[in-house]
Amino acid sequence: MARFTAAVAALLAAALAPACGGAETAPSASIVEVTPDSLDPARDEADDLTIRLEYADGDADLGGGVAAVHDCRADGVVVELAIPPLASEQAIDDGVPIEGVLELIVNDVGWIEPDEQAPSGCAELGAPDPSDGEAVFCVVLSDAAGHAGDGDCSPPVAISPPAALN
Repeated sequence: MARFTAAVAALLAAALAPACGGAETAPSASIVEVTPDSLDPARDEADDLTIRLEYADGDADLGGGVAAVHDCRADGVVVELAIPPLASEQAIDDGVPIEGVLELIVNDVGWIEPDEQAPSGCAELGAPDPSDGEAVFCVVLSDAAGHAGDGDCSPPVAISPPAALN
């Protein structure tokens, strides 16, 4: 009987652990808007991209983490943007769930000759293979503890090739 009680207690403790403060939680991201819908890398006033996304973080430690913006035209093209504090120290200490909207600005998007296939990280998030004249951007949020959550990808954004390629 003692072994059965210990086994039930261990299973109960394992089941309740995620509900307690020590659980590892990763933030989620959902892109709600991308502007502009067309980029021109040859014009400084027309080569910045703004991505608005909704986020949720189960333990309030998203601030101090990073937003990795993947340009899905080619492998390894990633801009990491620091996420400012989003919650109070008390909320972080208590592991309070938070949600809200982040606006990410990727400055100076340039022309990249697209690969044949989307990078694996982009493909796993549902990005299509690259095509001439379009770019898809995927965002993955990582919290201050390094937990990377499920990301999301933008719809295709038109991008003008350099004049030499026209």
